[in-house]
Amino acid sequence: MLENGLRKILYKDELSLYFQPIIDLQSNKVITIEGLLRWNHPVMGWIPPAKFIPIAEENGLIIPIGTWVIEQACRQLQMLASNGYDYINVAVNLSIRQFYQPNFVSMVANIISYKRINPERLHFEITESMTADVQLTTAILKDLKSLGVYISIDDFGTGYSSLSYLRSFPINTLKIDVLS
Repeated sequence: MLENGLRKILYKDELSLYFQPIIDLQSNKVITIEGLLRWNHPVMGWIPPAKFIPIAEENGLIIPIGTWVIEQACRQLQMLASNGYDYINVAVNLSIRQFYQPNFVSMVANIISYKRINPERLHFEITESMTADVQLTTAILKDLKSLGVYISIDDFGTGYSSLSYLRSFPINTLKIDVLS
């Protein structure tokens, strides 16, 4: 049922991006908003991403969903800039399948160009598991950095990666997972 619903999700306008603020504690100002994907199914109501993202990832639907998320993030950047908040960044998480699709960087470049946003304000978060293929990951990250986007590795420390190979990645931020 979820997979069938996912096939129609973009056409039925059931997805939403909710934005969670990230605040600079010294200035007490919002510096980034992180887009969090939500699905409001017409019968089942709000479905958490943990239930539908793995299904979308498995069957390839994450590709159009991920493109929609990037477009919405860029639309939000446009609105922020037009209202005088051109210093606020918008961050979104990338899925592994989305990140490794052959035309990913050109698709991002096209969206940035079409939406006319400052690429430095667009932040992509990848997970540690997406860095397993160091050579391919490095190439993709370098291409993304050449567009001007900001890149973070999120939840570092949840896998078995080594800090030593991080030097080869052109990233801006390493977000370390601290187990409680």
